[in-house]
Amino acid sequence: MALVCLIVGLVGCSPDNGGAESGQLSQERFLTELRNAAPDSAYSKDEQLIATGFQVCAELAAGADLDELGARDPAENLTDETVERIRITQALAAEHLCPKAA
Repeated sequence: MALVCLIVGLVGCSPDNGGAESGQLSQERFLTELRNAAPDSAYSKDEQLIATGFQVCAELAAGADLDELGARDPAENLTDETVERIRITQALAAEHLCPKAA
């Protein structure tokens, strides 16, 4: 689902905290590092990025692992830059929003 959220520009995705507790500081760190590592994320609202991050956390909590999430075959029309941004978002979500799930 996180991949879908990123592909469609993060429209309509909402956070599913499903046990993933995250303080304001963790969210700020996630956003800061994401904006530094993937400058084109500036086109998305903070709320959208955090929602996608929490969706990654939900997938990790459901049993997926980060390598598995990053290894998904992207849709054929995605650029290499988009695929890299997705992987960066997944890694930073796991690091800052739900480190115990990763």
